Amino acid sequence: MASSSSIVDAAKAGEAELHQRKRASKTHAAAAGAHHHGHGHGHHHHDHGSAEEADALLAALRGKGDRGSNITLAGLVSNIGLCAAKGTAGVYLNSAALLADAAHSLSDMFADLVTLFCWKMSQKPPSASHPLGYGKYETMGSLGVSLVLVAGAVGIGFHSYALLVEALQPTLASAPAAIQALGAWSGGLAHNFHDHAHNEGGLLDPNAMWFALLSIGVKEWLYRATLKIAREENSSVLEANALHHRSDSLSSAVTFLAIGGSWLGFPVLDPLGGLLVAGLIGKQGADLLIGALGELSDRGVEPEMLQTFDAAIDEVRQRFPELLMGWRDLRAVKSGVSTFADVTVQLPNDATLRQAGEVERAVREAVMACTKGVKEVRVRLVTVDAE
Repeated sequence: MASSSSIVDAAKAGEAELHQRKRASKTHAAAAGAHHHGHGHGHHHHDHGSAEEADALLAALRGKGDRGSNITLAGLVSNIGLCAAKGTAGVYLNSAALLADAAHSLSDMFADLVTLFCWKMSQKPPSASHPLGYGKYETMGSLGVSLVLVAGAVGIGFHSYALLVEALQPTLASAPAAIQALGAWSGGLAHNFHDHAHNEGGLLDPNAMWFALLSIGVKEWLYRATLKIAREENSSVLEANALHHRSDSLSSAVTFLAIGGSWLGFPVLDPLGGLLVAGLIGKQGADLLIGALGELSDRGVEPEMLQTFDAAIDEVRQRFPELLMGWRDLRAVKSGVSTFADVTVQLPNDATLRQAGEVERAVREAVMACTKGVKEVRVRLVTVDAE
């Protein structure tokens, strides 16, 4: 009879739990209905996280964010000032290289906005809507910025090439007819593509060098400040933005040399400097574009990173020589600033569940600690003969 009583008690307990779940389900449905009614025709999968993300981004733009947001905001404000100053000076001082550098600063503003947004997003933990995190947001942003950079490089290149053809007109006058025709056709095409940016008959003013020198100083300071915070915060996106500042400093140095050389009696150096800056921007944009497309297609990480993971797992094997018999199928992919890895670990047949858990935890922690940015490591356990 005791056993029958136990069965009856279990049935009553199960029935009570079922009723409790039904009440909870009804309460949740009523809350969802009220939410839907309050939002009119809003989507059923509305995510309040988007409002929180917008608030965090607005706080960063007001200077109320963390150190990563504040240094990126400082870079954004600096790029706005540099773009306006170099653009105005390039027009009035008749410097194609300075105009190209101003366009570079304009593209940098988009990069700073993407960095600011992605840095804030990277601080968010995975959610129900994004179980693997928000890394792809950065990848899509990098794709958009890279397209802007490439398009800007093409425009700057056409403009500078038009000025180059004009500067070489005395030389082309004595060239063969075929070369003269080619120069006239390509120069006319470049002028039609970017005619509004040229000031006819203007002479280069050497004072344009001071604006390039100012840009070098500001960008070098931003590089050092951003890199310091990136290393302290262990942030790859901030480190990438720091390297972006360094590339801007180098392009401004090219502009400085081009203007100086033109002032010393070599006017062809100024449009050549513009072409060189366009090349730097184009290469940077192409590299970003290739990297973004690779991440969107779930391309694997570099072999050097897999070798680092191998070395970390080998250290775990030295700690558990009789448990960790080997590993295989080690692979990893990047998603924005995050890296996701998985590996199959081989254990002896007589390994206990507790021992397997210890090895799994040790492998996961070792891989996550050996390289920054590793967000998740999935370890699959299989058994093999100890012999």
